[in-house]
Amino acid sequence: MEEIRYIEIVAQYQDMVYRIALHDCRNSHDAEDIMQTVFMKLYQKNPEFDSQEHLKHWLVHVTVNECKRLIASPWKKRMEFVQEKEKKEQGQAGAEGYERIREKELLEQIFRLPRKYRVPIYLYYYEEYSVADIGDMLGKSPSTIQTWLSRARKKLKKLLEEVKYYE
Repeated sequence: MEEIRYIEIVAQYQDMVYRIALHDCRNSHDAEDIMQTVFMKLYQKNPEFDSQEHLKHWLVHVTVNECKRLIASPWKKRMEFVQEKEKKEQGQAGAEGYERIREKELLEQIFRLPRKYRVPIYLYYYEEYSVADIGDMLGKSPSTIQTWLSRARKKLKKLLEEVKYYE
């Protein structure tokens, strides 16, 4: 792979790969490791892509597989999840500060969902993939993805009601 093309791909898709890994692993350090592994595989394997969508699909698929590999590792199974404390945002005022707080609350509740629901929620709502595309990426049928999304919405609604998100 040409170095310039590789750098362009990394610059364009690193945020997407990181966010998918973060939604799956719930840990920024693991997400960074996975992102690095995904782009290393891209560079080493140098696969041929038919289109930008094919490239994006490949990156999502490899990211999800790397997350599964990490979570299934013996080391990870022994470790307890430690929630990172986010830095306090300074200089926010008015509606913008309120919206950022609401987004943070929503993200925290999404992280509380079972693992199998987090990635489909992210891919559907943030990356705007269709149910069929998500099913293809995750190796599941579209009806399974639709069921997971429905269950995730119900669980998320319940979690948001518990923290009085709607008030």
